[in-house]
Amino acid sequence: MEKRIQSLLLMLRVESCVSWLVVVIVFVLGFCGVIVNGSVMPNTLQEFTLNSIGVLATLLLLPLTLKLFLLNTTKGLRRMNKDEALDFYHVWSLVRLVLVTLCIAYNAVIYFMTLNATGLLCAFIGVCITIYCLPTRNKVNLYLDVVNEDYVN
Repeated sequence: MEKRIQSLLLMLRVESCVSWLVVVIVFVLGFCGVIVNGSVMPNTLQEFTLNSIGVLATLLLLPLTLKLFLLNTTKGLRRMNKDEALDFYHVWSLVRLVLVTLCIAYNAVIYFMTLNATGLLCAFIGVCITIYCLPTRNKVNLYLDVVNEDYVN
């Protein structure tokens, strides 16, 4: 079981690094001018729409992904053994990471297109959430303790 947990943690860390790499690539593309800087004129309906989508995605999608992860990793634990629970934890960690990364990337692209700090702020909020979601041994142990309690009862 210990090897399985170590393998899960390694995989989650690699996936987190890939997520960060995607975010860094988006920012590098923006700074190099591949994402056309300032392509959306200021104070237009298009800028307002893009920024509104970014803010709504940040305010709705990010808390929703955290809640979705919590609900799906605690809901059906009574019927799972530890191996199934670790697989389930991995899948939902990956779903959470992908959704947060997409939100960050969208807001970063919007920042470069509009040159408005709103997109940068929303991307920064997403980065803070990825830091909060970094996999640790304690988080997995707490999760397995819940699985163990529900599985025994």
